[in-house]
Amino acid sequence: MPSPPNLYNRTLANVGTLENKGLEISLNFVPVSKKDFQWNTTVNFSTNSNKLKSLSNDLYKTSTDYVRVGAIFPPIQTFSHLLKVGGSVGDFYGYKVVDIGNDPSDAANYGQWIYEGKDGKPVNYSSFSHSFEDKKVIGNGLPKYYLSWNNNFQYKNWDLAITQRGAFKFQVANLQRMMFENPTQAQYNLLKNAYDPVYGKTQLKSPVEFNSYYIENGDFWKIDNITLGYSFKNTGLKYIRSARFYIATLNTFIITGYKGIDPEVSLRNGTSTAQSGVVQVPTSGLDPGMDSPFKYPTTHSFSVGLNVTF
Repeated sequence: MPSPPNLYNRTLANVGTLENKGLEISLNFVPVSKKDFQWNTTVNFSTNSNKLKSLSNDLYKTSTDYVRVGAIFPPIQTFSHLLKVGGSVGDFYGYKVVDIGNDPSDAANYGQWIYEGKDGKPVNYSSFSHSFEDKKVIGNGLPKYYLSWNNNFQYKNWDLAITQRGAFKFQVANLQRMMFENPTQAQYNLLKNAYDPVYGKTQLKSPVEFNSYYIENGDFWKIDNITLGYSFKNTGLKYIRSARFYIATLNTFIITGYKGIDPEVSLRNGTSTAQSGVVQVPTSGLDPGMDSPFKYPTTHSFSVGLNVTF
């Protein structure tokens, strides 16, 4: 926006058009119901896909059909996602690597990334321009499918509750590996496997870079809560009518192929920015799937309790 006459040189306008399609199913049923034993179960399934239809209207028009979204912290200073007309929210945008240089006689490319070029053919590190046009969609941080399954069992005075859920068909940017698996960053407290051969060939010699090597499948299945209790319906005590003793776990365990601590990362990166030319504006929710190397690890908790009714 021209300033003056406007007070500010930019304005936010709610003119984008986003299409969402999905399905949600919830089932509640009782597989077993007997005098001494009862089993109640609930299954929830949902799916969602989205597509950006437009970034402009008759009054407000963008100079491009995309917006650069998200921020990678130093020593890398670049965006992480691309919000493009015809594309989806959550698309990671970076260089796609396919191999690593393994010829010691080729000093310029030995231990350096080999990329997939614009034509789909491999390009050596020294011949790769590392431009915006060389970047590609390398994944998406929004799960396509969610599933949860909750169960409650009752056997005489015993009760057992198990809560479990999962998310599928999405990717996570493992920024922990990106930062701490690179042997050129000796100033950091590197991971033990930072010096392991990449693709089973040779040690990495390229500087830290946001590329497809660090984009991992984030599919997971979590056993969130397990609670086991025993109820004393007749305590025999004058002032206590009933009591229930229980033990419980929270964030019990997870099944996943993700190499980081936890693939369930925030869908809202609060430090992100959207960039259009030289303009940068705050955004939220448009750069999902970023696993920060500085987050506090997910914890497991165990508790014991006693509920008393007087």
